[in-house]
Amino acid sequence: MHGFLVILPVVLVMAAGRMLARRGVVSPEAFAQINKAIYWTAIPALILRMTSRADMSALADRNMVAAVYLSFLAAPPAAWLIGKLAGQERRRTASSTLMVIRSNTVFVGLPVVTVAVGTQGVEVLSLYLAFTFIGYQIISISWAQLALSGGISWNTVKGTLKSMAKNPLVLSSLAGFTLAVTGLNSFPVWLDETLKLLGNIASGTALLSLGATLKLEALTSMLPRAWRDVTLKLLFLPAVTWGLFLLFPVNPVVFRTVILIAAMPVAVDCFILSQVLGMDPDQSAAAITASTLLSGLTVPLWITLLDAFLPL
Repeated sequence: MHGFLVILPVVLVMAAGRMLARRGVVSPEAFAQINKAIYWTAIPALILRMTSRADMSALADRNMVAAVYLSFLAAPPAAWLIGKLAGQERRRTASSTLMVIRSNTVFVGLPVVTVAVGTQGVEVLSLYLAFTFIGYQIISISWAQLALSGGISWNTVKGTLKSMAKNPLVLSSLAGFTLAVTGLNSFPVWLDETLKLLGNIASGTALLSLGATLKLEALTSMLPRAWRDVTLKLLFLPAVTWGLFLLFPVNPVVFRTVILIAAMPVAVDCFILSQVLGMDPDQSAAAITASTLLSGLTVPLWITLLDAFLPL
C-alpha cells in the first residue's frame, strides 16, 4: 500500500497534464518549449542545490560506490545490446540506453526511502547522490549518445565529450560536487531561494508535460512497446545491484537504500532529455508512465524481499 500511495501523486499530476491538453488549455507544442526551459534552468538548479548541500564530512562507503558504479557501467551497454538485438530503431535504442540507470530518485525515491528505511536511509541517500550523481549523469548520457550514433569511435567519443561539456546537467553536477567538497556551499538567502524556486518547478512541470503528450487510446499498446525498458529498470538493475552487494558487502541501511533507489521508476527528466538530445521522447514517455504505474507493484515486492533477507 505504501508503494501505491507514493506513486499516486505522480500519476495524478500526469493526469492533470493530460486534462490540460485535452481541453486545449496548453498544447503539446507549448509544453515542448517549456521542456527546453526546464532542461536549461529548473533541473540544473535542483541538481546544484542538492549536490552542494550534501554532507561531505563523512566518507562514502567505498563498497557502496564500487557496487553502484559497476551497475552503472554494466546496465547501459546491456540495454543497448538488447535494443540492437531486438531490431529497435536507433533513436529508440538510445532512449532505452539512457533510461536504464536513471531512477526517479528525488520525487519518488526520497519518500519511498523515508518510509521503508527511515532517517538513516535519507542520510545514505544524500551521500549516494553526492558521490554518484556526476557519474550517473556522465555515464547515462555518454552511452545514450553512443547508442544514438550507432557505435564507438574516436569521433563519437569526441562528440560525446564535447556535448557533455555543454550539458547543463553535467555542469551543475560538477559545480555542486565542487562546492560540497570545498565547503563553499553556503549560498546567500536570495540565491538559495532562487535555486529552490527553480528546482521546485522541475518535476511537476515535467509530469504535466508528460501527461499532455499521452494518448489514452494508446495506453493498451504502451506496455508492449516499453516492456523491455520497464523490465530492465524495475527488475534487472536492482537485481544486478543486489548481486554486486554480495561481492561488495555494505551495512543493511546502505543495502536497502541503494536497492530501493535502483528499483525506482524511470526518471521523468528522461522525457525531456530524449526530446532535447534528439532521441525518442515517445519511447521515454511510454517507459516513464509504464514503469511509474508498475512500480506500485514492484517496489512493495523489493521491500518484501529486503525484509525477508536483510531485516534492519
